[in-house]
Formats: sequence, C-alpha cells, structure tokens
Amino acid sequence: MSRETDELIEGERQKAPLFSGGVRDMVRAPHRFFLQLTREYGDIVQYRSMPERAYLINYPDFVKHVLVSNGRNYSKETYLNKHMLQSVTGQGLLTSENPLWRKQRRLMQPFFHSNNLVNFADLMVAATNEMVERLDSWANTREPFDIANEMMTLTLNIVSWVLFGHDIAQQSDRIGLAVNTLVDIGKPKHRRFQEMARVLDDIVYDLIDQRLAHPHAEQHDLLDMLLQARYEESGERMEKRQVRDEVMSLLIAGHETTANTLSWMWYLLGQHPDVVARLEAEVEDVLNGRPPTVADFHQLEYCNQVIKESMRLYPSAWSISRFALADDEIGGCHIPAGAIVALSPYTLHRHPDYWPDPEKFDPARFTPEQEAARHRYAYIPFGAGARKCIGDQFALMESIIILPMLLQRFRLHLVHSHPVTEHALVTLRPKNGILMTATKKIDYGGFCPPPSSVSGR
Repeated sequence: MSRETDELIEGERQKAPLFSGGVRDMVRAPHRFFLQLTREYGDIVQYRSMPERAYLINYPDFVKHVLVSNGRNYSKETYLNKHMLQSVTGQGLLTSENPLWRKQRRLMQPFFHSNNLVNFADLMVAATNEMVERLDSWANTREPFDIANEMMTLTLNIVSWVLFGHDIAQQSDRIGLAVNTLVDIGKPKHRRFQEMARVLDDIVYDLIDQRLAHPHAEQHDLLDMLLQARYEESGERMEKRQVRDEVMSLLIAGHETTANTLSWMWYLLGQHPDVVARLEAEVEDVLNGRPPTVADFHQLEYCNQVIKESMRLYPSAWSISRFALADDEIGGCHIPAGAIVALSPYTLHRHPDYWPDPEKFDPARFTPEQEAARHRYAYIPFGAGARKCIGDQFALMESIIILPMLLQRFRLHLVHSHPVTEHALVTLRPKNGILMTATKKIDYGGFCPPPSSVSGR
C-alpha cells in the first residue's frame, strides 16, 4: 500500500487521505482524474461523489476484498445502476441484487458455457463476412471510415442474431438506432432517451410474444433458451417481464463493451506496424486464409495477447462502483456504511508495481509466464468475483474471430489528422470515433501502398 495511507491516524483507526479539490477534472475526464488521484494520494483515497462519501481503491488485494472476499457487503445499488441502467435493463443480471440476481445467474450461466458458445461461432463468422464486404467498398474508394462505428454495427448484429436468430432481420436497423441512441445520450429523463427506450421495449416484447405464440421445437437462440429454461427449485419458467429485462441487459451490455475493445485495438495496431506484422504471420501460419474455428483459438496465441493488452490499456468497463452495506476496513482504513467504493480497471491496469512502463502497448505482458507471475486481481477487464461479466468468454470469442478475419483481407491505416480522444461515460469510448482507411491485401500476400494523402504518412 502507498505511503500516504499511513499518514493520517484517528485513534487506532486509519483514515484514507482526503482529496478536497474541485470536481471539474472528474466531470471532464473521470478516468484520468482517478489516475491522477492514485498517483498523488496512493492506493486508497477519499473524494466527493454526489452526496455519498466515496473511496477510490487501486491495489489488487483491496480489489479482491471488495469484489470477492467481502463481496456480500457491497451491493450495486449505486447512482449509475439505480438512475441510469435500470431505466432500460430493469432487474436483469446487469443491475439486479440478491436473491433475484443469484436466482437468475444460476439459471442463465449454462447458456454461456463454452459448449453452448461453440454454436455461435459460425454466426460470428457470417456477421464478420458482412462487415468485410462493407470494408471492401471503403478500400475501393480509399475514403476514410469510422472503425469504431463499424465495430458497433458488427457487434450489435452479432448479439442481435444470437438473441433473436432470423426473427431480427426486419428490425435490426431500428434496434441499432435505439440501442446506440440510449448509450450515446445516457440520460433517462431526456425525451429522446425515453422515446428510444419505448421503441426497444416494443420490439423486444413483440418478439417475445411471437415466440410464445409460435415456439420453436428446439432451442435456436438465446431467446429460446430464456423462454424454455426452468428454475431448478420450482420448475417454473421465467416471467415475461424478467425475460424482457434479461434481453435488454444482454443487448445493451453485449455489444458496447466488445465494440469498444475492438475499436481501441485497431487504434493501437495502427500505431504499431511491428505488432501487425507478427499478427499477420501467426494468422497465415494457423489459418492459411480460411476463417477461424473454435479449434484454432488456442493456437492464435499472439492474437489473444494483443486482445488482452488492448483491454488492459482501454478497458471498456473503466470503472466499477459498489455501495457499502455495513462498516468495513480496507487496507487498514475505515469504510463507513453507506459509502461508495470505486475501483477503476483503467487505473489498476496502470499500477506501476504490476505493469512496468504502463502506458506502453506491449502484448508480451500476456505470455503464459507473465500472466502466471502477476497478481490475479491486477487485471480485471470483466470485473471479478461472483458478479464478473457473464459474457466474458462470448466477448473474447468474438474478438478472436474478428481480428484474424480482418487481418486476412486488409491493412488498416490511421488517419493521423483526425484526433482520437478517450471519452469515459458508462464505458470508455473513442470520442468522435477513429478514422481509418483500408488497403486490400493482394491474394493474402503483398499490400497496395497506403494513400499517403489521406493517412498523413
């Protein structure tokens, strides 16, 4: 623990150092504000957050304490969950509390087992092929395009198809507009937010009603699984409202985070041609021009390392907050009941004790040897403990399919004149997108030269 946490003592109880400055930096760039706090005050610091006391922690042992060891003392009843997310997702897995959360998690966990996820690999390949066709047109014109927007479209298509199967074909554009508007606005009282929430509600309820009226003989998608699943204790099926809430949670959370991860990954690769060259060599060696299958995943070792390092530098879920139900002690410091305890993967993933030269993009940090030697809770892109993201393997599977498929067809070049800015709201997004140009590979061999007038090189 850092030195400052030893300096303020009240009787035998330690107090966390208090940041008493203004909140302008926190509003403008909260992720960088958190990083500044840990660098100036140490691994535990008190700051102002709305009316509650708030404590930022930035040490793996502290993270384990809040999310795992004493996780029952910390709920998700925070402002973000109660006033923003629940307005759309209701009591789905993303925001619900015990006993409902435990009941739902137990019911839904098998859906995300690796044996079930295998069934969605071909769908992910098909959706990526559709996006490849769009990038082909961009490569033909050599016009800049927003790779972040392309990743949003792709991951939303994937999660929509996984949820609803072919029933979604005529509604995909409306779902895309509604979901992206909700995420962009993020203010439940905003008129446009409420309008899009109603649109999404109508679509989801209509799909549920259609499926209830004409059920499939077998499970074809996640909606089928949700409707056919039965609780172990009672043998009853999920109520329609709860199905709606779970569908909404998966729609909102199931594409945004992966799209951000992929967007930042392309941004990083655009600055590191040496990493791209090594990726291309591995992809060619393992796949030899064909799409990846589940059997290939473990052989795409460097692809996996690049994805993990991208999530280290740019974790989409950049902040995790919990509400203390009772008094607690973290790192010798008193945490009162009713306080907010915040931890930031963005900040934790830059802790110099665990990540030398932390701002450097270095996929070698995720070799098996490096991972085994590092503290388990120094890297938490999907959270940790019982409430770790249920879709983590689904997201990694998407990434390990999309990355090599694009590398087989294109070289992507950053448009250097376009500024890329980190924008931390609910997720860490690239503000104003990431402009790139695409160059087609020639028979999976050489490359056309990038258009220097556009790329700025």
